[in-house]
Amino acid sequence: MYLKSLTLLGFKSFPEKTTLNFQPGVTAIVGPNGCGKSNVADAIRWVLGEQSARALRGTEMADVIFNGTDLRKPMGMAEVSLTLGGVDEARLRAAGLNLDYHELTITRRVYRDGGSEYFLNRVPCRLRDIQQLFAGTGIGRTSYSIMAQGNITQVLSSKPEDRRLVFEEAAGITRFKAQKREALRKLEATEQNLLRVSDLIREVKRQIGSLQRQAGKARRYRALQAELQHLETQLARHQYDVWLAELQETERSLSACQNAMAEAEAAVQQGESTLAAQREALTELLNTLTRLQQSAAAIKAAIEQREQQIAFNEQRIRELVARDEQAYAELARLEEQQRVTEEALATARREWSEARQALQQHEATHQQQRDAVQAIEEELRKHQELLRQAQTQAMSHAQHLARLRNALHQLEIQQQSRLAQQEKLAAEKVQLETERERLEARLAEFESQVAREKQDAELRRRTVAERQQRLREVQDELAVAAAQVDKLLQTQAGVRSRLRVLEQLEESREGYDPGALAALRRSREVLGSLADYIRVPDPYVVAIEQALGHHLQLVLTEHPEAAQGILADLVRNKAGRASIAALAIGPRAPVDESGPTSDPAQPAREGVAPPASDPAGGLTRALDVIEADPRVQPLLRSLLGRTFIVPDLATATAHLCNGQTGCDFVTLQGELLNRHGIYTGGYLNGQGQGRGPASILGRKNQIAELRAELARLDEAVAAAGRRRGELASEQTALQAGLQEAQSELRRQEVAIAGREGELRALHNARQILARKLETVIYESESLHRQLEEAAQQRAQLTHQVAAAEQREAEIRNRVEELTARVEELRRERDRAQTALSDARVALVAGQQRVAAIEQQLTTLQQRLQDLRARAERCRQDIATSVTRKEQAEHEIQLARQELLQLQSDRARLNDELAAREQERTRLETAIAQAESDLRSARQRWAALQEERNRLEIERTQHQLQIDNLCRRIQEKYQLRLQDVRSECITITYADEGPARVQVLTPEEMARAGLATDWDAVARQVETLQKRLEEMGAVNLVAIEEYEEAEQRHQFLSRQYEDLVQAKARLVDVIQRINTETRQMFLETFEQIRRNFAALFTEVFGGGSADLRLVDENDVLESGIEILARPPGKKLQTISLLSGGEQTMTAVALLFAIYQVKPSPFCVLDELDAPLDEANITRFLRILQRFLDHSQFIIITHNKRTISMADVLYGVTMEERGVSKIVSVRFRREDTPSPALNDSTPQQPGADTEPGPVDLDRQGNPDDHQGSPPEPALAEAAP
Repeated sequence: MYLKSLTLLGFKSFPEKTTLNFQPGVTAIVGPNGCGKSNVADAIRWVLGEQSARALRGTEMADVIFNGTDLRKPMGMAEVSLTLGGVDEARLRAAGLNLDYHELTITRRVYRDGGSEYFLNRVPCRLRDIQQLFAGTGIGRTSYSIMAQGNITQVLSSKPEDRRLVFEEAAGITRFKAQKREALRKLEATEQNLLRVSDLIREVKRQIGSLQRQAGKARRYRALQAELQHLETQLARHQYDVWLAELQETERSLSACQNAMAEAEAAVQQGESTLAAQREALTELLNTLTRLQQSAAAIKAAIEQREQQIAFNEQRIRELVARDEQAYAELARLEEQQRVTEEALATARREWSEARQALQQHEATHQQQRDAVQAIEEELRKHQELLRQAQTQAMSHAQHLARLRNALHQLEIQQQSRLAQQEKLAAEKVQLETERERLEARLAEFESQVAREKQDAELRRRTVAERQQRLREVQDELAVAAAQVDKLLQTQAGVRSRLRVLEQLEESREGYDPGALAALRRSREVLGSLADYIRVPDPYVVAIEQALGHHLQLVLTEHPEAAQGILADLVRNKAGRASIAALAIGPRAPVDESGPTSDPAQPAREGVAPPASDPAGGLTRALDVIEADPRVQPLLRSLLGRTFIVPDLATATAHLCNGQTGCDFVTLQGELLNRHGIYTGGYLNGQGQGRGPASILGRKNQIAELRAELARLDEAVAAAGRRRGELASEQTALQAGLQEAQSELRRQEVAIAGREGELRALHNARQILARKLETVIYESESLHRQLEEAAQQRAQLTHQVAAAEQREAEIRNRVEELTARVEELRRERDRAQTALSDARVALVAGQQRVAAIEQQLTTLQQRLQDLRARAERCRQDIATSVTRKEQAEHEIQLARQELLQLQSDRARLNDELAAREQERTRLETAIAQAESDLRSARQRWAALQEERNRLEIERTQHQLQIDNLCRRIQEKYQLRLQDVRSECITITYADEGPARVQVLTPEEMARAGLATDWDAVARQVETLQKRLEEMGAVNLVAIEEYEEAEQRHQFLSRQYEDLVQAKARLVDVIQRINTETRQMFLETFEQIRRNFAALFTEVFGGGSADLRLVDENDVLESGIEILARPPGKKLQTISLLSGGEQTMTAVALLFAIYQVKPSPFCVLDELDAPLDEANITRFLRILQRFLDHSQFIIITHNKRTISMADVLYGVTMEERGVSKIVSVRFRREDTPSPALNDSTPQQPGADTEPGPVDLDRQGNPDDHQGSPPEPALAEAAP
């Protein structure tokens, strides 16, 4: 894997997109100070995830965004993309990324508002993904792949604990340590969850105890309630059957009575008809003496009518006889089917009883098997809990034993190390005492010389301090002035940008309709829009815009001919519609602007001027807030003469409701109430308070304000610039004088510094010797005490290990015994569960058979009811037919009598006068007899009517009793009484205990000669009701609550076991991580230690160096000390080394790490700056060794370093504050290198990457002492 390219956009001094292409080997980046070279290293560090703005030489992350120059605006975003080639797919998978790429591009983007984004191959990702990807590779923000000059001191002089981060990265354990932190966090969360689950289990156990008692009482209550419901519904069903039978009997009696009433009513009607006929005959006889001739024809017609009536009734009788025969046959068939159905119903009831008994046996068997399974499972759970406890105890004891053995082993290793160290300390003590005596003599001589030279330098220092104070004051004022200029320029740029946007919107007439825009383009004939000629203060912009509405876009012309021509063009070009006002024909006289009037009876009149504005009353004329050109004022008066601005719609409504008609009202928020009482309002689509770009009037106001603001800013910028120039001149003069005084002081201080340096070195050496001597003495005494204590600890640990091994054997035997018992119980549980499954199958089969028989019973009962209803309808049809036949026969008899009478009348026509008296006498006798018969018939009908009324009342009473009974059972038990099946019940009373209720089949009751004692059933119902009342309040939900609590307890117990197992797994993971990371770190540390010692000797040409762990007992967290002794010097701390020595020490450490785990690429930012020529040679010689393993990007000024580069990038700043890249690729004569980049250098403003310029170097590179030809670099610049 290697660094292929780096692309910067808006990052620090790179405002334009700039791409640097890299190839394996050495790439040098050169350029003058301040041109932005180090920004390239900062960009690499930043894109790899650096989160510290101070590490990037800033105060906040937004400082990396290009901040603008005198000629360029600041940018709102910075983006850096880093592309890696030769990516190993296995590494991607190890990082959790399933990507099939050989190139990987990491992109980071930041915005001025603080927003940040990360991308992997243009796919959004998290910072954590990037960090995980590069963990253990040596690449990252805290890795050793990026080394700057300022980081050298930080690496060497940082705390030992912080210094170990580089070694962890080299050892590849950073990812494991992150996993360990995550595991520790999960372990802490698991322990918290264990505490919470334990508390919950205790609380649930407490609830179970209370709920168990309540559930038992609830079960007894439900059993009594179920028995009560059974007996009470059976008792109600018995009463229902009794009342239903009585109701049916009453209905049959009522039907017979109604039939008798019909017959009596027919007799009354017949008597009345006969009596009327006789009276009519008598009257007719008396009156027809003079009309005998006319009566002959009438008699003949009457005879024919009676004959036809007789024939019709005879035919009707024959039809009724045939229908009766069919009805009798259907009735016989239905009665036969009813008999067969009743037999089938009885058979089904017997089968149901047998199936029910079998089902009860299956239920008992199933319950026994289930109880057996539960007992075995309970015993199994107890033994499993004992086994788990024993296993936990065994695991805990094994861990304890392992810790004891490990402690004993570590103690023996420490003893050996302490004995060797004790011998070494004794020799070192003798050497330190000799060195201290020699140092004290030299120290006294140097102290007297330094005191004399300091007095001479104090006078010069006062002069410099005075001049520095004044220079600082001027510099502070200059910084304030420069900051003020920059702030004013930024404000000016923002105002100018906003003004330019608004002017563009105004020029394009944003917000106008297409038709209005097309009309306004005819500039020679169009004067503009109405909005161009008016100005409205900001508070009233929304109100006036809403009041004018589309009239705001009125196109103004001088003459009507122009308006007509424009409209014709719009039609011809299909450019939309527009409203045009010709000012020449506009309103000239004042229009009706009558405002609100206080008299509702006086409507607005033409020519009445409106009242003046009344701000105190919440009323402002719209025309009073508008500044308008005199040419459009008549037009505005016609549009807004009756429009008033009010604070809110409530005020507008009050004016309109008080009779102030003829006016329109608009609020400051743009809500309208017109003279017709129509409200208009709602959301203004983001225009706010008339300040949005879509607001036509508000936009004009903003443009005027911004222009005034821009003029003010121009004056302020000019004044601030003049002040900055004055301060700059004064600063230059002060700096010249200060430099002269400082030069004199510096020469004096150099001499003093030399003496003081030697003096401090002597003091430091004396202090170091004293501390070392104290340390040696203290360590020697401490080692002696530790050896004695370790001997005691070893004896104790040996005894503890023996006791722990014996206890471990006992626990192991206990675990084996419990394991065997658990396996035996599991086999018993499997056998019991098999028997339970068989019982459950038999139970389900029995339940299905009972359900099938019950379904058959329901079907047969419904069929029997249907047959009975159809038979009843047949009987009713037969009864109706008999009545109709009797009525027809009666009508035939009556017709025949009338026919005989008519024939007699016709026979007596010849002798009417002689027989008239005799006929009258006969008729009077017949009339008297008919009246007597009619009275008897009426008396019989009245008696039948009384009987019918009595029977209807009795039927209603029975029906109400049945309805009330059904309603009571429905409301109490939610059962339809009609669906309750009648049962045969026997109640047996014992001397002690409750009565025994038994349900028998009708056959069993018949064989036993018993019958249901319904009085005993009623007494048992009363007894059960009293027992339920005596139980008091019962929590019927307790059964479900108890079951839920029991289930919750089981669930929590399982959760507790899972958490215990999870905790054990986490502890095991942490221990494995500690073991693996400790081993990896120690192996890597020892390799780096050996490499560092060897490389230090090589780069310094001698001397020695070492790496030590601060606390060898805590390898995973111990800090690392760096000890260095350059040639000819004593062993000393790193901070006392010179800058060059520190750099070479850092180089030795860096490449010592590279020998163990080279990073794919390395960035060295002016690391060679403090080195002299000899050290540069050694540095480059070592660097040459690693070119086959790593890629190097070096930011440097050194010509020897530049001569080693394969590709040279030059960073220039032709435009102040803007960096630009120029690249040069070298072609060596001995080894021609392939082209690294075929693109061309980037031109200013172009979105391309810079490419190299091929330069053939003439002659041997050694002829130039390793430096590239200066003209070549100049020619490569674009």
